[in-house]
Amino acid sequence: MASVQEPCKLLRKCRDVMARPHKTYPPISSIPRTPEARLHAPPSTATSVLYLAYGSNLCAETFLGVRGIRPISQINVSAPTLDLVFDLPGVPYLEPCFANTALRKVPKLPDPTNPPKVPPINPPWFTAAEGSDQHEENGVAVVPSQDARWTKGLVGVVYEVTPEDYGTILATEGGGSSYADILIPCFALPPRISVPEKPPIDLPKPFFAHTLFAPSIPEEGDGNEGDATAGDGPKKPDGPRNKWYWRFIRRPHRDDPAYSQASARYLKLITDGAREHELPDDYQRYLSNLQAYTITTWKQSVGRLILLFTMLPFFFIVIFGSRLLADKQGRVPLWLAGTMAVVQNMTWMFYDAVLKPIFGDAPKYHTTNEAKALGEFMAKAASRPMLEYDGMSDAYVKDFKTFDDAFRDPEAL
Repeated sequence: MASVQEPCKLLRKCRDVMARPHKTYPPISSIPRTPEARLHAPPSTATSVLYLAYGSNLCAETFLGVRGIRPISQINVSAPTLDLVFDLPGVPYLEPCFANTALRKVPKLPDPTNPPKVPPINPPWFTAAEGSDQHEENGVAVVPSQDARWTKGLVGVVYEVTPEDYGTILATEGGGSSYADILIPCFALPPRISVPEKPPIDLPKPFFAHTLFAPSIPEEGDGNEGDATAGDGPKKPDGPRNKWYWRFIRRPHRDDPAYSQASARYLKLITDGAREHELPDDYQRYLSNLQAYTITTWKQSVGRLILLFTMLPFFFIVIFGSRLLADKQGRVPLWLAGTMAVVQNMTWMFYDAVLKPIFGDAPKYHTTNEAKALGEFMAKAASRPMLEYDGMSDAYVKDFKTFDDAFRDPEAL
């Protein structure tokens, strides 16, 4: 009996030694609001850094706990020139993508002489039935949607941090290999509950804050048709993009960035952070409606295990290397940044060439079912003789409910 218990005791001791201590951190509510004087202070006199967070760094568990950052102050902001996107490749089957920002595409003003035409069929407005997926999270109504859209620009939190803490942020975000540090104009959002003694009557004044941005650089010839001007120089045939090694050292990207879905773990960090900071309700509702990536077949589970054993060790090596070798500004050496790009690009090449054909898709799983549901619904709606009943036919309402149910449960088709 003693011989059996000894290995168990040894394993427990090893587990206790290797277990990371639980980090304690102050609550978000204890961080004061950034004063106006600091927001509009000239860069030459500022002794701190304004950093705009929009992804997992919204969450106290990640920003204060894992990264160990201690902000001096914070303020909720809107950055109307950017959009929140999830186009930064991660690890297939595990963390398919991460949050990123993209330049916001503002639609052109409509032509007043050509107003939009009224659709022939007005879709019914359904309230949440009993037993549906609609629920409330801290007073915010949440209805799961497969096609969430947000058109009001980026919403996030600007932290005032020390230069040392900002170097830590850059080092833990890839050391400059994944994101670029840019300055972006921001507008402060008023507190959720406030009654100002002197209501502001002036236009809001923007201020600049640092944020992390990973530009999507197209391949040679992609999206450049018709963009050439007389001032553009001749194309260099010996440029780095024409070399065989370019595909390994370029910034990782996917052909269809909008196709990927973030993991449930990652999305929870963002929604928790938005709730902790009391970001606008409609933005929290948008975040809660984002569809998380879910493994739906045993083949995908097998593919994830194979990827964990083959490529994940290299990820851990470069991640720990970036934290050890980053300088005070959070930048990693050029050779390490290139190594990180090679590891990530080879991971996705291995996925595209081997894992995806055998074990199935990793970023998204319900696109085909959604297209099938939409096609069937539109075909039925177009062929129905419309019998007026409160502006809608019973048959149409039935088809619409079937389509809505299919979106909620694609496997039901």
